[in-house]
Amino acid sequence: MHHRSFLCLMAAGAAVFFTACAANDAESNRYTITGDVSAAYSNGEFVVWVAAPKGESGGATGMAAATPASGGGDPQKSMKDSLNIVAEAPIIDGKFFLEGTADAPRNVYFYVLGAVTPEGRRLAPMKGQAFILEPGDLKLTMSARARFLMEGGHYNDIVVNSWKRSPEYIALTEAYNRKVAAVDGETEDERRARTEQASETYSAILDLENEGRRKVAMSHEDPLARKLTLQSTWLRDRWFGDAVRALAEVIPDDPWIIDALASEEQYAAARARRAQFAVGAEIRDFEAETLDGETVSIAGARQGKEVVLVEFWASWCGPCRVEIPHMKQAYADYGPLGFEIFSFTVDDEREDWEEASEEEQLPWIDAGMGMDHSATETYGVTGVPANFLVDAGSGEIIARNLRGHKLDEALAERFGKAGAEG
Repeated sequence: MHHRSFLCLMAAGAAVFFTACAANDAESNRYTITGDVSAAYSNGEFVVWVAAPKGESGGATGMAAATPASGGGDPQKSMKDSLNIVAEAPIIDGKFFLEGTADAPRNVYFYVLGAVTPEGRRLAPMKGQAFILEPGDLKLTMSARARFLMEGGHYNDIVVNSWKRSPEYIALTEAYNRKVAAVDGETEDERRARTEQASETYSAILDLENEGRRKVAMSHEDPLARKLTLQSTWLRDRWFGDAVRALAEVIPDDPWIIDALASEEQYAAARARRAQFAVGAEIRDFEAETLDGETVSIAGARQGKEVVLVEFWASWCGPCRVEIPHMKQAYADYGPLGFEIFSFTVDDEREDWEEASEEEQLPWIDAGMGMDHSATETYGVTGVPANFLVDAGSGEIIARNLRGHKLDEALAERFGKAGAEG
């Protein structure tokens, strides 16, 4: 480190020393990512991107180890073109390699695009995958359920692995994977008990993540670690605003902190609106468009029905997608008796919504889209999944956030068990 600084100081008046200084800086900022996603993907492109205006890399540049496929007629190409990509590489036999330079640690996201199953079915990208891009040799591994781990980075260890590699978190994750796996020959009661345990386990996993991020964001001695934690946090609990305001006292002129303070006011307003939709409150109408361009509304969905489930979801939401097969069964059982589902996607990219809808073959009202739509603002939705079970006649909210057998129980109470049996 001292030797590099000496070269930089000596650079004044000598171009050759400038060159040496730049080379040393590039080497110190170099990163590599060795990836193994073979448990979930065997092919496709691994694309790293940042949430910033396209063309503004913000200090991170990437170089793929090999030239990725151009995309050709791939419908995901338009989505890829809209991203501010900092690095990309092809996935070959479940493996990839990336290298480049990162001027400073930063929060980034990744997609796996263009992946297909052995049967030739295209897989939709799963969003919400974030890590810290930073100098050093990083290693990414992924489970069959597309849960990933990034090792080898100083800030990744602080921001994520401090809780993700805890024995408790690992044990809960293993328990959850066991509980979501179907068991041959299980009875309906056994299936419901298993799915309830899986739901409870998943909630415990989220609680651990929430608490782990809170500790780092509220009390870590490194302001950058706190900022990176806040930037990568998707569980916006009430501590989030406290952490932003506390960090603003340390780095008050940071542009991201200034924007975060402003957004916290909007989230506070959203929380206040969401509180208006408690059980017993009256649902509010809104209009949206289907993929075919048809205008649909909550009021229209209620006509001639007994109950309506207003479901907010997204293509990238793992828990949302996992729940769809169960919702399909409930729809088949109770739809003929007057049960309707009105789903609204918060996807920002139409291609994502189209691909997920095609893959899932949703049989109910499938509308959208975007977090900026009046529907999400009206209902105070800041995260998915979120749903409201509504009495179609009165518009009264009967229940909220029903998953798995909880939805079954609510529908059986309304229609009787004959619906599930017939």
